[in-house]
Amino acid sequence: MNKKKIHKPDSIPIPEYQMESLARVLLPIMREYLLSEQGQKDYAEWQQLITT
Repeated sequence: MNKKKIHKPDSIPIPEYQMESLARVLLPIMREYLLSEQGQKDYAEWQQLITT
């Protein structure tokens, strides 16, 4: 029987420079979204979910 190997996120080594590059791309996009009206609404809904 073939078992599919499952990788945990922390078991895949990602070089620091690649993580920094990804952060440089995603941070401005995430910031813009969270400052938008829809982002604020979604964030408030998410906070309600995690506090109940």
